[in-house]
Amino acid sequence: MVSHEHKCIFIHIAKCAGSSIVSDLGIDLKNLIYKNDGSAFGWDKKNKLWLQHATPQQLIDLNYISEETWNSYYKFIVYRNTWDKCYSDYLWMLRTKAVKGSFYDYIWKKGDFKHILTNKSDYDYAGDHLIQQKSYFFLNGCQIQYDSKINFDNLKQGLNIVEKDLNLKEGFFSHNLNKKESKNSKHYSEFYDFWKKQLIRYLYRADIVFFNFKYERK
Repeated sequence: MVSHEHKCIFIHIAKCAGSSIVSDLGIDLKNLIYKNDGSAFGWDKKNKLWLQHATPQQLIDLNYISEETWNSYYKFIVYRNTWDKCYSDYLWMLRTKAVKGSFYDYIWKKGDFKHILTNKSDYDYAGDHLIQQKSYFFLNGCQIQYDSKINFDNLKQGLNIVEKDLNLKEGFFSHNLNKKESKNSKHYSEFYDFWKKQLIRYLYRADIVFFNFKYERK
């Protein structure tokens, strides 16, 4: 997502507080249809892509962001522990997509989850939620040098730094980003059994190694 007003690019990995951040940056979340206004946000029917979840490589290759803008604007991103992210995403889909099924159905894109995770011709598509987070950290084979890389576990502190870097007023980003979810959700370690835990470790081993994620027990 691009904010020309603040001369910044926020790369939005799904289930990493992105909706709240882009809202604070001036995006109307009630209107998710792509507009050719330079914001790189919304559902693009032509390329069957949610631009807010597109990788930097997609945004550059498909000319949603010019190389000049990419090179000159402040760039920041939020990433999240894979076990935590997948658990949160699974609960979100059960709650908002009106689907039923096991965590295994979600991970393997089966049952009720198959359509929303595989059908790119549908506005309801959410398969980009399962993209490896590492994909958002490389462009043309080189690791991206973000101005700020924020661990979801330290979201408030990370956004405070972004506010200062962009000369935004203190509290520009609403720090209650995940209060509702945290109140309604148990810690991810209470959800995973041995096999679910190992499945995530196998499928997302590239992310786990790249970010050095650890499975925590609470």
